[in-house]
Amino acid sequence: MEGVRRPVLYRGKQVYIQGKPLFDIEYSDQLLIRLLEAFNPEKYGRRVEQINLMDIDPDKLTPEVLDKLADHLIQKALKEKGLNSPEMVAEVGRRLEAGETVTVEALAQEQTDEPGK
Repeated sequence: MEGVRRPVLYRGKQVYIQGKPLFDIEYSDQLLIRLLEAFNPEKYGRRVEQINLMDIDPDKLTPEVLDKLADHLIQKALKEKGLNSPEMVAEVGRRLEAGETVTVEALAQEQTDEPGK
């Protein structure tokens, strides 16, 4: 908090003013930021923004964000049924691209009906 005293040098020698050595004090910016966060969290504390997915308007999202959201939800649904494998996720993506309606229950049924599984 008091900083680090570093001597002021000129041509490799310590600078003196009126017989006293001159020092430059360097403060740690990160330390000062952390102290402000600790002692005044309302004003300087870290802020975390949480978004409720139910409040999001899908019409305002980009196609890339919608694709990522859909992939995440597909993986979550498959994981709940024990079907979360890259091949299964790819199969769901292929069927959706083809315009088919895909349900997790139908995939689970197909998985158990396949021979050797």
